[in-house]
Amino acid sequence: MDAVIYGFGPIGRLIAECCLKKGINIVGAVDINPEIAGKRLSDFGIDSDAPIRSRLVFGGDIAFLSTGSFLDKIFPQIVECLDRGFNVISTCETLSFPEFRYPELSKKLDSIAKEKGKTILGSGINPGFLLDSLIITLSATSVRVDSIKAVRCIDALKKRESFQHKVGVGKERSEVEKLLEEGKITGHVGYGESVALICEAMNLKPDEIVEGQEIVLATKDCPIEEGKVAGMKGWGVALKDGREKVRIEFHSIAGSEEYEEVYVKGDDEVKWKSTGTKGDLGTAAVIVNLAETVVDYRAGLIKMSDVIPFKPHFS
Repeated sequence: MDAVIYGFGPIGRLIAECCLKKGINIVGAVDINPEIAGKRLSDFGIDSDAPIRSRLVFGGDIAFLSTGSFLDKIFPQIVECLDRGFNVISTCETLSFPEFRYPELSKKLDSIAKEKGKTILGSGINPGFLLDSLIITLSATSVRVDSIKAVRCIDALKKRESFQHKVGVGKERSEVEKLLEEGKITGHVGYGESVALICEAMNLKPDEIVEGQEIVLATKDCPIEEGKVAGMKGWGVALKDGREKVRIEFHSIAGSEEYEEVYVKGDDEVKWKSTGTKGDLGTAAVIVNLAETVVDYRAGLIKMSDVIPFKPHFS
């Protein structure tokens, strides 16, 4: 399988390393940053002499796209990959369930992919796995499910500086509120998409999907100066007949204990907890491990809810 890495920042480089471990041949990488374009993967410590270009000039089977969180921004790049004959798998959070925010773009992209005979999938660690696909899989021991609650908690100080900036770590509350209002930072993107994936896979037609997030301030026990922003806490909820059928939460807070916890109540009761997952490595590994599935799948725009074999239903 021949692959191109589209976007050669920290995630793109991890994707390249995962490809080499998997035996996927990297034909090249694409990045518009003039400090990156024109070099080779080996210049960044990766065991490959594949070139990095500022434009997509390569051919191959699959493009790993990691350039943005919002589908309307990366739409032209996806179409460019399709035009060059690539299937596409992307870390774009809003591509994981594109019709949630972009119903018209979703239809257009599906149509183009089918016309080209290629497949598109959005996935990663979250959305894509921890707060949706993993939950669906853990629900497989029930035919009927009544409710789901899941929490992912990370220590924001262990993440990349760009992630810390995205959740406001170390800033004044007023500054973070202003940055959020101006759209200069986003916090986590994808609560609604994860909830929608669970609902679709498990045959729940919610009355409403609600998402939100709030700023968390540092206390005296926090490694951040007391009163400054320690991070954010967000959630996504599926409501049906006035009840919360699905609730997912993501806490990205400086100094926090790291874990994922899932509680499924149904025919079986499942309580599952981990000691945390490496987010960046997990993102790269998840999409690289999906490469064969994407290349072999039917043409069109697909979702993780399509490829997961388990289909328990909500009661």
